[in-house]
Amino acid sequence: MSSAPCCANFWSHTIYDWGDVVPPVSYGDGISDAKCVVSGLQMDYRRFQNQAQLACYTNERDAIRAYDAATPITTNLMGTFKDLDYFEWAKEMDVVSWDNYPGMDTPPSFTAMCHDLMRGIGGNKPFMLMEQTPNQQNWFPFCKVKRPGEVRKLSWQAVSHGADTVQFFQMKQSLGGCERFHGAVIAHDGTEQSRVFKETAALGGELDRIGKRIMGSEIRAKVAIMFDWQSYWSLEGCVGPTAGFSYPNEVHRFYRAFWRRNVPVDIIESTTPLDKLKQYDLVVAPALITVLPGVAETLESYVSEGGSFITGYMAGIHDEHDLVVPGGYPGKLRDLMGVWVEEIDALAPDETIEVHGDAVDAKGEIVASIIHREGARRLAAYGGGEFYAGHSALTVNTYGKGKAYFVGTPLDETGMSAFMAPIIKELGLKPLDTPEDVSLSVRYGDDGTRYAFLINNSAADKRLCLSELNGGTELLTGAVINDLIELDPYGVGVIALQQESPAAKDAY
Repeated sequence: MSSAPCCANFWSHTIYDWGDVVPPVSYGDGISDAKCVVSGLQMDYRRFQNQAQLACYTNERDAIRAYDAATPITTNLMGTFKDLDYFEWAKEMDVVSWDNYPGMDTPPSFTAMCHDLMRGIGGNKPFMLMEQTPNQQNWFPFCKVKRPGEVRKLSWQAVSHGADTVQFFQMKQSLGGCERFHGAVIAHDGTEQSRVFKETAALGGELDRIGKRIMGSEIRAKVAIMFDWQSYWSLEGCVGPTAGFSYPNEVHRFYRAFWRRNVPVDIIESTTPLDKLKQYDLVVAPALITVLPGVAETLESYVSEGGSFITGYMAGIHDEHDLVVPGGYPGKLRDLMGVWVEEIDALAPDETIEVHGDAVDAKGEIVASIIHREGARRLAAYGGGEFYAGHSALTVNTYGKGKAYFVGTPLDETGMSAFMAPIIKELGLKPLDTPEDVSLSVRYGDDGTRYAFLINNSAADKRLCLSELNGGTELLTGAVINDLIELDPYGVGVIALQQESPAAKDAY
């Protein structure tokens, strides 16, 4: 007998009884915490776990509802949490709520994406920021305190992306236990004299003063990004071609290009029906490795009727059973994209590949799709010394009245921005330029008022001029905007625009 480690089962199974089913753990099919010998079993197990946990929630909800017919019922979600399909959960919740705990190195664009995801799973309705810390987070190796103004910035960022509440954990700092160094509104000193208490109280005053005007207003977007938990599980559960994928990071790779240009984004599920897809000028499906039944046909109809669609590396490979779709990648998306991906090369962690085109001069990482065009037009090609140098790296395929773009490799930030720029321009998505680290979001009230939120995500002063905001009233100060806007470190501006000027209509 070999001394090498082995799995209890291999390749395939014939299951005759529930007793034959084992969880994807090391004594069964599990290879690691995230991977399994027979990945289809892992996918089924994740679906089972999601449904079982959801059933627990609905049982508790129904028990409450038997005694309280009116109070909204929710449970606090956790952004891009892997184990639960939040689109399914949101259908059973009266209002979506979530906990926002960005790390010390979390980009503000990723936090913005999580807010948009929470708004998206709830059908683009306002959500609750159920938890955030007023200061330190205790579970990091290094618990850095929030800088002056930083919590205020994070709170208004949530509002700018659709939150109608801002709440904190915890009220009073624990004296013992693992969370005794977690931030609180009232610290261990037990007084109202701390910096954190004063900042939190001031924020509360701002929200109390103008919050009622903003509550209920909505985000309007012409771009949708698909966040698909089935692809999340499948992509990160693959044994090969690489261990380098984080599904949320790949979604963020595309999202960031819109956030940086202040183009609003809705986040939708992959099974979104055609009538809703047609509300968007552009639909993006990052790393859509799992194509559920009917999705490919819906996307074909969307593009053929004039929509624009972007997907790329790792897309279309698996069906709902986590089996490879035979006939060549990207499976059922092959005709739509107009490409055949013959091979997928994995790049080492410190390895990149050159990508060159008329509008793009960039580097790709993690994987490189070796593409043969089947009707698609080349936008950029691989450079360097690999045998597939000169093969297409970016393509566009005219399909009916619309276009389908294929991104062959995960592009760096500069490259993704350059790739997106002409698409944004062609579709008339009206980007707005703001200084580095300054973001702009707009919410629309039922009375026609537009609320523009300027957020300084940095610790440096920022100055900007946006003619589209001229004449608006800054609600926190009462000042009327006339060209120059100054933002302190982590500063916030909330500007009400009562009447829509032609310039603003074009912008928003």
